[in-house]
Amino acid sequence: MIVLYITYDGILDPLGESQILPYIKGISCHQDKVIVLSFEKPKRILNGYESISEQMNDFGIQWNFISFTSSFGLLGKAWDLLRMYCLSCYLTYKHNVKIVHARSHLPTQIGLFLKRIFGVKLIFDFRGLWVDERVDKGGWDLNRLSHRMQFNYFKSLEKKMLAKSNKIVVLTRKVVDEVVRLSDNSDLKVTVIPCCADFDHFKLSTSARKNNAKNYFNIPIDAFVYGYLGSVGNMYMLDRFFRLFTLAAKHDSKCHAVLITQDVFAAQKLMKSYLSKKLFPRIHIKSANRKEIINILPAMDIMISFVLPSYARISMSPTKIAECFSAGIPIVSNPGIGDVKEIVEKINGGVIVDPFLDDNLMKIVNKRSEIALKGGVRLRNVARPMLGLELANMLYKSVYKEL
Repeated sequence: MIVLYITYDGILDPLGESQILPYIKGISCHQDKVIVLSFEKPKRILNGYESISEQMNDFGIQWNFISFTSSFGLLGKAWDLLRMYCLSCYLTYKHNVKIVHARSHLPTQIGLFLKRIFGVKLIFDFRGLWVDERVDKGGWDLNRLSHRMQFNYFKSLEKKMLAKSNKIVVLTRKVVDEVVRLSDNSDLKVTVIPCCADFDHFKLSTSARKNNAKNYFNIPIDAFVYGYLGSVGNMYMLDRFFRLFTLAAKHDSKCHAVLITQDVFAAQKLMKSYLSKKLFPRIHIKSANRKEIINILPAMDIMISFVLPSYARISMSPTKIAECFSAGIPIVSNPGIGDVKEIVEKINGGVIVDPFLDDNLMKIVNKRSEIALKGGVRLRNVARPMLGLELANMLYKSVYKEL
């Protein structure tokens, strides 16, 4: 069939290249044609358009994008939404689209409209409890009337979209019952597809690759490295990561930390707030694109993934966990984050601790070598069937087949 894939996240964003484009390529292999509509940031269009466009062309994917509006607040978002409505209708009519695959809530709002007008089948790629995440991340303050009105509107819309969609895709098993409850539809068709990684892209962290990565950061070969990967924000508790490193440094004069993030300035600011200056030389903060990350990720002996638990977190599937497992790097995480605890325990891929307790953080320090030994080729091999891109492609194919 002809598929229209709508995403408000940019294909040129780091998330787009790791979590959207690979899935679209997979879908294109079993559908007649895939048409993509995305929102792209102007600076990223200038830097990365040609590379992504070539990849799209190789798979016969037609890519349409709209320039993302980063200013004018709510009016800017309304303008983006209006343009998304107009172009989606045009593309659906022009290409006789039969399936609309909407990634997250805003595109699904458009998809619901297209279903009413054109009779298309609608896949609601739920991703997460987006409305509640807006509150968690501070985007909406429910003490403000305008934010409370937006929250109530989108919660009502969320229920309608869940009930009217032909298929629902969620990231975790933990959120399935909640999605059914929110939809008030016990017959809801839900498929769980976790955030997966391309194991062919992320190479195993061998001794040689680890040494090369440590040399890149000027880290001694025999140093133990605590790693952090991903965005910086209140929900990611980087303060607890730096607390862990402070405790580790007291017991190990050689340990280092590597942080790979696009938010370098924010990470540096937090480092200065939570670490003593004498530890600064042992903290290495680096921004890296998808190609660069495979060469520096092996510097980590273990990766720390602390996320502030909340109601919305039951729907969360951190991409960085799959990426680290693909490199054979074990993780340390906390409970209350989607299916992470169950996955880690099932494949013996690291440890789960309470990051708010220093005693728990000290367990990481004292057992760091034992945790690191959970990694390697064994971890990569057992994680691939559960978090490899092949699984996501197979499950998405089954979703389309059922339509």
